[in-house]
Amino acid sequence: MSTDSTARHTATATTHVAEPPERVWAELMHPGARWMLGANIETDFQPGSPITFEGHFFGRQFADKGQVIAVERPRLLHFTHFSPHGELEDVPENYHEIRITLEPDDGGTRVTVVQENIDTEQHAAASEGYWKDALATLAHRDDGTRTSHS
Repeated sequence: MSTDSTARHTATATTHVAEPPERVWAELMHPGARWMLGANIETDFQPGSPITFEGHFFGRQFADKGQVIAVERPRLLHFTHFSPHGELEDVPENYHEIRITLEPDDGGTRVTVVQENIDTEQHAAASEGYWKDALATLAHRDDGTRTSHS
């Protein structure tokens, strides 16, 4: 068995949000929140429950899916993710594992996303870019209460 064909990759993105973890968590979990690349996220956030992501991405409608693994309010959301638009078969070994962690830091919250089990380095790099965009959207959605450091 060649380890080259089974090598998996990881994407990581981090941002600072000028709000406490409870406020950031509320934004992450809001049913109408579209911070994740414009996706509408639906789940009851209970371990073992389904989680779906529906929306439009580069003009293409998508309906991704997964399963909630763990929820620790307001610091961890851990779930699996699969996109039928990819070229991979819909089998458990092709699902990504995604952990979103929130940690208090100076003046707000450090939000980190780690996406594991990505099939290629190219897809990992693309995922990292998408997560950075999603986190940038999340970081700026703060009801205008952001403090300026100019």
